[in-house]
Amino acid sequence: MKKRYDIIVCGAGIAGITAAVKASRPGASTLIIEQYHFVGGMSTAGLVSPFMKHSVNDIPLVRGIFEEIELEMIRTGGMINNGFNSASFRLAAYKLLKESGCDILFDSTIVDTDFKNRSLTSVTVITPVGLSEFEGNIFIDTTGDARLVFLAGLPFNKGDEKSGLLQALTLFFRMGGINMETVAAEVKKNPADFLPWVIDELGKTGIVSVAGFLSHVEKARKAGLLSKEIEYIFFTTLPETGEGSFNTTNILELDGSDSEQLTKAEFISRIQTDEVVNLLISEVPGFENAFLIETAPQVGVRETRRVIGDYIVTGEDIKTGAKFQDVIARGCYGIDIHGQKDESSRMEDLPEGLFYEIPLRALIVKEADNLLSAGKCISSTREGQSALRIMPTSAATGEACGALAALAVKSGKQIREIDHSDVQKELEGNI
Repeated sequence: MKKRYDIIVCGAGIAGITAAVKASRPGASTLIIEQYHFVGGMSTAGLVSPFMKHSVNDIPLVRGIFEEIELEMIRTGGMINNGFNSASFRLAAYKLLKESGCDILFDSTIVDTDFKNRSLTSVTVITPVGLSEFEGNIFIDTTGDARLVFLAGLPFNKGDEKSGLLQALTLFFRMGGINMETVAAEVKKNPADFLPWVIDELGKTGIVSVAGFLSHVEKARKAGLLSKEIEYIFFTTLPETGEGSFNTTNILELDGSDSEQLTKAEFISRIQTDEVVNLLISEVPGFENAFLIETAPQVGVRETRRVIGDYIVTGEDIKTGAKFQDVIARGCYGIDIHGQKDESSRMEDLPEGLFYEIPLRALIVKEADNLLSAGKCISSTREGQSALRIMPTSAATGEACGALAALAVKSGKQIREIDHSDVQKELEGNI
């Protein structure tokens, strides 16, 4: 492990993975730092599956390295349609990172930075054997909570612009032994008991989503057997027959960037998981022989801090399908805010065929000369972030950061001196 790199990527979620791979392939010495012992972020530590909508008229808006990950998971049998297994994702990501030539540092938490005169010169990480400092020319913050920006003392935004509220937290969990034919029959028999998210091809080989079981939820809540925060049960099937990934727990009034509050969230979410599993097995047709396989290693955090970039992507940009000359990524996922206590949730799909673009300027941290950011903490308003935070879009913005950083290293120029057209040439398929 060297002590100095051309490019240092902080955070090995999907945005960090694509950034590191893209930066390493042209030959820039690259280090990716991750607090866990594995890569993937919410794809693995959060068990988040499936990938959310990223196609317009059946044409993918995100390809590039993201598609390479998809194809590798398909090759190993770990992905069907847009649903995948976390173990398959880890293997695919490891393969791309190893082949790219970048260095990887696990079990390392960033605790300090050296930032002065608009330039970040190094990061300090704590490992089981002590502190280590790594110097770099360009840094990419893909931590998900803008931790690098925060530690550098740079300004950031957080939560709703007026209320300060943050989206609800969710712990994903996985169950097996589900009889999907019985579930399908239940949906057809009692359609009013389910939300419109149900996919028609229930019980067949594709990925299926089911949301509702409303009467069961109401009965359990009234009996005190289910937390009042849980309004419905939602799961999607996984590649293995009879398995489902549940996006159901609902943790309110807690801040995912605060360790004490995250600890509280872990306890609440696991209690909710136990309640939901017991309800399904004891009351719901199709779950008589079901069982809990695993819970995610960590609670899923939808939003905390957001960097302030040269451009801030807004909700209006999302809703109107904004286009930019310096486009580096595209998306079609609408505003999706999981409301806090006393706040209504919002799920606003875009009309079919409409998509928006993300400008290069949104990746560049405004008050720094060598710092980029992508993924969940990208420069955006709360509404903008609620659409951009999904994994395919995060992968595209991460890849763009890697491309820009590599071009700057190769040319010896500052990141703002690189023409956007040169970056665009490196991102065919994503723009």
